[in-house]
Amino acid sequence: MHFYQAIITTAALTSASLTSVSAQASQNISSLMIEIRQQDGISFYYSIANGMTLNGDVTIVRDNQGYTVGQFSQGVPNGRWQVFLPNNQKLLDGQYVQGYQDGQWQLFDSSGNLSEKQHYRQGVPDGVWEQYNLQGTIDQTTLYKEGQKVQVERFFASGKRQAIETYLDNLRHGVWETYHENGTVALRQEYANNHLSGRYLEQNSAGKIIVEGEYNTQGERQGAWRSFYDDGTPNSEIHFEAGIHNGKALSYFPSGQLAQQATYKNNHLDGESLRYHENGHLYEKEHYQDGQLDGLQVIYNADQVVIAESNFKLGTLAGEQKSYFDDGKLKQLTNYHTTILADNGQYPLHGIQEQYDSEGRLVEKGNFKQGVKDGLFTRYRQGEMESEENWLAGERHGKQTRYYATDKLRSIDHYEHGKQTGRSESYFADGTLKERGTRLNSVWIGKYESFYETGLPREVIHYASTVDENTYRAKFHGHYARWFGNGDPSETGEYIEGKKNGEWLAYNQGLVTRKQTYLDGKLNGEYAEYYNGRRRVTGLYQDNMKTGVWTGYRYQESDPTFGTIAEGNILRTSEYANNKLHGKREYFDFKQIRYRSESYVKGVQTGPYAEYYVTNGQLKRQGEMIKNVQTGLWQGWFEDGMQSFSSELLAGQQHGEHREYYANGQLKQHAQFEKGKLNGLLTQYYQTGKQEYQEQWLKGQKEGEASYFHTNGKLAEKGRYLRERKEGLWLSYWPNGEKRSEGSYISNRQSGDWVYYDQFGKLIKTEHH
Repeated sequence: MHFYQAIITTAALTSASLTSVSAQASQNISSLMIEIRQQDGISFYYSIANGMTLNGDVTIVRDNQGYTVGQFSQGVPNGRWQVFLPNNQKLLDGQYVQGYQDGQWQLFDSSGNLSEKQHYRQGVPDGVWEQYNLQGTIDQTTLYKEGQKVQVERFFASGKRQAIETYLDNLRHGVWETYHENGTVALRQEYANNHLSGRYLEQNSAGKIIVEGEYNTQGERQGAWRSFYDDGTPNSEIHFEAGIHNGKALSYFPSGQLAQQATYKNNHLDGESLRYHENGHLYEKEHYQDGQLDGLQVIYNADQVVIAESNFKLGTLAGEQKSYFDDGKLKQLTNYHTTILADNGQYPLHGIQEQYDSEGRLVEKGNFKQGVKDGLFTRYRQGEMESEENWLAGERHGKQTRYYATDKLRSIDHYEHGKQTGRSESYFADGTLKERGTRLNSVWIGKYESFYETGLPREVIHYASTVDENTYRAKFHGHYARWFGNGDPSETGEYIEGKKNGEWLAYNQGLVTRKQTYLDGKLNGEYAEYYNGRRRVTGLYQDNMKTGVWTGYRYQESDPTFGTIAEGNILRTSEYANNKLHGKREYFDFKQIRYRSESYVKGVQTGPYAEYYVTNGQLKRQGEMIKNVQTGLWQGWFEDGMQSFSSELLAGQQHGEHREYYANGQLKQHAQFEKGKLNGLLTQYYQTGKQEYQEQWLKGQKEGEASYFHTNGKLAEKGRYLRERKEGLWLSYWPNGEKRSEGSYISNRQSGDWVYYDQFGKLIKTEHH
């Protein structure tokens, strides 16, 4: 069965709902109920329901997929054959004769546009096939004779021919041509038995040859192949033998001037190759062997001055290499080995290496031995020495010297097999010593000194004379000192085996600011801080932890309110254990009178707390703290010793009885608290001892009876509260006891009738609210 017949057979089984079937069909059958059997290349259609062959007009449907309308004779398609989409849009229309496609067949796109016409004779393509674009014009025609493709023509949208192809026995054969839209041949090539053979030609739209050449009967390029620029000027010429580059190869600039000439042998450059500048002067001259650079390569600038000379050995740089500035002065000299290859397959650097600036002055010079530095290396800056280095087998070895641009010495170092070992010195640009010392395996040992640019000392460190393995520096061992830039000391002390020991002093402006005592690298013993020579803090350390009594001092010389402060004036004392406050902490005023005392346990305020009057040392307030929270009975006193308050607390909140007193000892207030809120009876007294008011409280709110009194003890007002608001009957009285007003409240607002009296009991006003 032909390819297109297979498509049509499959299309027969595409489907639609039964309601879409053409009214002319006498039978409707689902594609799921059809079996197709092949016999001698012909499809036979059977009904699965009864096993009988299909006959007559039949519509084959499938849900939502379209349908096929065909005619059958004893199960064989015989007659008109049409395929439709679910919307009744036709996709295909043709004719079968006893199971074979015959005559004209038409194919349509989903929009109903004709996309192709085909012609068959007894199932075999025969005649002209046409393909159409969306505009309805022919895109391509294909001529078949008895099933064999003979010729294909393609067309531009304008209808002009775009290409023509010929075939023999379905294989490419004969002249093939492609055209520009103006009708000029764009490409012409010949085929024989599906192989390119004969002349090959490419042209631009003006008819100018772009590429021309020949193919042999095996489809391989043969002889001279030439390419051209659009104006016809030669671009390149290459020669082939049976598809292989062999012989002369030329390329040209668009001006027609020769750009390169070379020779190929078996697809590889071989022999001399020359490249030119566009002015005709030689640019590059080199030699190849089997496609690899071999021998001398010379490069010239446009003025024919040599700017590079390179030597190659089978594609690898070998021996002496030179590059030059445009005026011919030597720029760089490089030497490679000529007999021994490195692991990377290249010849390693070997011998003298030199580099020069544009004025001919040496910039760098050194020697390599089989790829690694070996011997003296020097660098220069504008003709002046910048550095000298000695190398041995790729490692620094010996004296190394560097210089500033002013020719002054910058540094001197000594190396042994890549590691700094021996005396080491460096200098500032003016020649002043910057640092000096001794290194062992790149690590400082012994005495090390550094200096400021003024020449004043900056730091002195004493290192151990040996270095432990896997460490980046030797241990500090001996005296240590550091200075500020003005020469004042900054810090002094002693190290033993890398650990601080003994007394260490820190300074500011020549005065000691800190004294520390160390033992085996840990603070142990007396500690002190100073400010302008006055004590600031003193105490003791044990194994890096504060211990014992620590004293803080007022380090200022005077106070605006107190005046001159003597050195050693104590601000506070604190007891420590294991680096935490533990025991008493006491605070003192300028006259050294204690004004507060606290207690701590392992850094947490716990125990007795007290405050004192600074005038006479009399107790002012005292109580208990548990974990930074006030707890239990707290009491206070006036300066003369009379009690000022007593209050019970729980977890930092007032809880229980609370009393406050006047300075004359008379009770001022008596109240009850629960978890920080007033709860119960609150009574307030005048200084005379008479009641000022009495209120009932519930969980922090006024709730219940309340009475308020004049200073003479007579009732001034009474009533009830409900959730902080006046509620119900309220009465008020004059100081002489006569009623002043009477009325009711609802939620703190006057309500109903209110009556008012003068101080003699006479009604003076009535209000209604």
